[in-house]
Amino acid sequence: MNDDVSIRIEQGEVSAIIGPAGSGKTTIAANLATVFSIKHNLCTVILDTDPQGSLGKWFLMRKDKLKDKNTIEFKTASLWGAQYEAKSLKQKSDIVIIDTPPKIDADGRPAIEIADLVVIPISPSQVDFWATESIIELAKREKKEILILINRANAKSKLIHEAIKFVDRMKVKKAKTILGNRQIFVSSMGLGLTVVEKQRTGKGCLEMLALAKEIKSFLNI
Repeated sequence: MNDDVSIRIEQGEVSAIIGPAGSGKTTIAANLATVFSIKHNLCTVILDTDPQGSLGKWFLMRKDKLKDKNTIEFKTASLWGAQYEAKSLKQKSDIVIIDTPPKIDADGRPAIEIADLVVIPISPSQVDFWATESIIELAKREKKEILILINRANAKSKLIHEAIKFVDRMKVKKAKTILGNRQIFVSSMGLGLTVVEKQRTGKGCLEMLALAKEIKSFLNI
């Protein structure tokens, strides 16, 4: 399978982070938004459709900590309202990142429909592979570009190779970047920050910078 494919998406369009429970969607959404905003100077909006509200709590902590230095905009919507809200937001921003609930079924179709790129994080486990299949099929039916991201990976685990085989079998694109199972991703979120604001050269920071650069290339922004 050829991963060296550039997907052209016009500036101001939408990327949705969709995946099974525990795959790290919220952490990835927050980190990507931060990198796009502070490292690439892109006008970035997070649209949170997860009723758990974890991302909203992170954002409130972030605003309280950074005050006017925060450069990310944050909005909420129901899954059914995501399409309308995203259409409005993309008119005045470079990128809108939609964070979705742990369970995505037919009700999640509006978020997929509005997305130009669907990023699906998976942990290298058979349970995640099973849970991800229906999400991939839903995005395929909507004829969306799909990017699978292997997350919470142990470099020594053979399951990474199983994850790669799974992506190949599903005939979708895989991110070249693999995110390790690193505590810094969790601890930085608990402070209202992200890994790139806590590290400059650590592995977690370098992985997230590489992922953002890769997705930015896909989005052609």
